[in-house]
Amino acid sequence: MSLFTEIDRLKADLDTLRPLAPEQEQRVLQKFRLEWNYNSNAIEGNSLTLGETRSLLLHGLTAAGKPMRDHLDIKGHNEAVLALEEFVRSEYPLTEQFIREMHQLLLGEAYLTPAQTAGGQPTRKLIVPGRYKTSPNNVLTATGETFYFASVEETPGRMMDLVDWYRAEEAAPTMHAVALAAEFHYRFVRIHPFDDGNGRMSRLLMNLILLRHGYPMTVIKAADRNPYLAALSAADAGDPEPFLRFIIDNVEAGLRLMIRAAQGESIDEPADLDKKLALLKKQLTTREDFGKATWNPVTQKRLYESLINFWFENLGLEMARFNDLFIESKIFCEARDTNRKSFSGHSGPKLENALEFTTNVFTNGKRVVEEVKFFFQWDDFTSLVIPFSQGAELKLVFHQHSYQAEFSTYERKDGGYGHSPERVFESTYIAAYDFDRIKILNHEFANKVYDFIAAKVAEADSSPS
Repeated sequence: MSLFTEIDRLKADLDTLRPLAPEQEQRVLQKFRLEWNYNSNAIEGNSLTLGETRSLLLHGLTAAGKPMRDHLDIKGHNEAVLALEEFVRSEYPLTEQFIREMHQLLLGEAYLTPAQTAGGQPTRKLIVPGRYKTSPNNVLTATGETFYFASVEETPGRMMDLVDWYRAEEAAPTMHAVALAAEFHYRFVRIHPFDDGNGRMSRLLMNLILLRHGYPMTVIKAADRNPYLAALSAADAGDPEPFLRFIIDNVEAGLRLMIRAAQGESIDEPADLDKKLALLKKQLTTREDFGKATWNPVTQKRLYESLINFWFENLGLEMARFNDLFIESKIFCEARDTNRKSFSGHSGPKLENALEFTTNVFTNGKRVVEEVKFFFQWDDFTSLVIPFSQGAELKLVFHQHSYQAEFSTYERKDGGYGHSPERVFESTYIAAYDFDRIKILNHEFANKVYDFIAAKVAEADSSPS
């Protein structure tokens, strides 16, 4: 019996039930999207639960204590899914440009991620969405051996070959559509063209192919991560059938779900009620305890991991835009604990060094921080006509039940700053953080720095010769 006999039968059954009633279609598409967003990210280690993913995407609620990056990854993946659906309807041909644009949607703005040097030392790596990898991304296997993906130099050519192969196969098919989607997924993973997000991208592009051939979205469950990776490893060893069978099983599951929806039957899985009930209980608990958290080492660590680390990192990337306008630039951190003891971080040009300092301060459990300053120094404007130096500072002050943020930008001269900070943010410790607001605030800070520089340039231009 052909591997595709059952899948072809289910596909034919679904086609006879199409088009679905609008309400049925929207209901099942919402379920597919939520499941896809949650599972594809969870496979890569995202900490948000299915209930927290639903809460974020449907109601805009963030999960207290969960990392900012995890929320951004879910939102970016959802935007990529919606863009993919639009692309499928457009019938435009698949191109490398579209793949890079999808990757940019998926990951959003540039960010730093933990990495290792060639000598095995911990460091941070800048991820630029939409750009092919700039350094090797080989991995160590469980046996301690290195698994090699395409090299940096090979990647552009390998990606061009992949897209050409796919478009030729679409023009003159030689394989079943599901086999084509599975093969594309596998070839993409073997290239690993980006510095981050390759697994999620491979599943997005596999679904693009399936959707274009009339199949519903196919969700690989996080619970099946081990058999999924084992099937990929078997393909690496020269046996592609386990991976193909794995994909076929998941496509069949999606077809059966879509058929149930088309027939007006329940699409809830047995565990769905438990998940929804757990989410409701969590929301009630959060509402009851809102604003009651106090500032202590546990709250401090949770706030840093869920918000402050991202805030500082994103601000550092915004401020780096101005570095080439000055001879020298530095990032500096200073903190003070509740015993009024001050301690300073590394002063230098690298954002990762400043973040290492703040991570240690907030997460080592040895100090309760009362305030922290994250500031930027730019010395000697590159124009010889306009000699000045500039500073910008973000300060967070922590109280028993809430905290506040202040921002200022100023000219650095005569050994003193004399600047007046502006209060820009206040929150309790378990509030549902609006992360987009933080990004907007950082962008506004960068604009204030620009306005200051532009005013100095205008002042010089208007001065008598």
